[in-house]
Amino acid sequence: MPHRRGTASTPKKPVVVGTGLVALDVVIADDAGADPLLCAGGTCGNVLTALAFLGWDAYPVARLRADAASKRVIDDLTQWGVNLDFVSKTDTGSTPVVVQHIRQNGNGERSHKFSRRCPTCGNWLPWYKAVKATAVPDLSPRLPKPDVFYFDRTSRAAVTLAEHARQTGALVLFEPSAESDAALLEDALATAHVVKIAADRLRGNEAVLCASGPAVLIETLGSNGLRYSAATHRGKRFWKPLPAFPVKELRDSAGAGDWCTVGIIDRLGRTGADGLANASPQALEGAIRLGQAMAAWTCRYDGARGGMYAASREQFDRAITQILIGKTDAAAQRVSAVQGPRQSAVWCNCCLATA
Repeated sequence: MPHRRGTASTPKKPVVVGTGLVALDVVIADDAGADPLLCAGGTCGNVLTALAFLGWDAYPVARLRADAASKRVIDDLTQWGVNLDFVSKTDTGSTPVVVQHIRQNGNGERSHKFSRRCPTCGNWLPWYKAVKATAVPDLSPRLPKPDVFYFDRTSRAAVTLAEHARQTGALVLFEPSAESDAALLEDALATAHVVKIAADRLRGNEAVLCASGPAVLIETLGSNGLRYSAATHRGKRFWKPLPAFPVKELRDSAGAGDWCTVGIIDRLGRTGADGLANASPQALEGAIRLGQAMAAWTCRYDGARGGMYAASREQFDRAITQILIGKTDAAAQRVSAVQGPRQSAVWCNCCLATA
C-alpha cells in the first residue's frame, strides 16, 4: 500500500495534572513607570503554565470565583494553551490575588515583597480555597491519565488525587508552599516520589527533611543554590549541595523556585514514575541542574513568568543551553529584558463594588 501523506501519528504530549494555588499575580515594578503586569500565577498556576509553554498538556484543578480576577486568570491560561476543564468558577469559590512589589534601592539592587492587600483601596484580597474532598469521586474518573501529578498545598482532595495518580503510574511531585496539616503532610510524604521545599517554607513542614518515603528530597536555598538527597543509609539521608547558576542583570527572583520545579518535571516526568525509577544518579542531577538553569533564566524578568511574554520558545531553549554550559553573558544577550503586557483595568472586587 502506498504511503499516504499526513497519516503519521503525532507524538503524544506528556500530561500534567495539578492542584493548589492558582492565583492572579499583580506585579508592580516601582521603577518601571508602567501599569501592573496582570497574569495567572500562584505556585501551581506558574508550574503548569510553564509546562504548557514547554509542550505539555496541563490540567489545573482549581476552585475559583466568577469575578474580574478569575477572568484575568482564565484569559492568561487560555493564551498559553492550559486546559481549563477542571477549573470551576462559582460563587462559593475564591480567586486568590497576590500583589508583588518590586523595588530598587540606591545601589541598583532589586528586591520583591508580596502583599495580600489591594494597593488602591487597602482591603484584604481574596485567598485560596482548596478543592473539596467531596468533589473527588466525580473528578477522578474524568481526569486524564497523568504522567505527572503536582500539588503545592495539603488538602484531603489534593492528597487523594495524588494517591490515585500514583496508582496509575504517574510521577508525583509535592512542593509544600504553606504550613501543612500534620496528618495530611504525613500522607502527602508517603505518596510523593519527589518533595521539593524552599528553606523559608519549612515552618509547619519540618517533617519534610527527615521523611523516608520520597525517593528524592530537594531543599532550595535561594542564591546559595540547593541541596538534594536521593539516598539513605540506615534511615539517615545523605545530602549533596548544588550551587546556583550566576545571574547577570538580576531583575526579580520571584518564580525561580517554580521554574526549578518545571525543569525537573520536564526532564524526568515525561514517562511518569518510570522516568525517575530508571534515571541514573547523573540523569537525576542533570534534571535538577536543568531546573536551576531555568531558575536563573527567569530572574532576568519581572514577575514569576515574565520571560514567557518576552522570549520565544526558541530563544528560551538557546538561553537555557548557554546557562548550562556556563555562558551566562551570551544567554543574557540573546534574550532582552522586555516585559510582558501591562493592564490598568480594575481587578479588585472591593474597588469594583465602590466604583
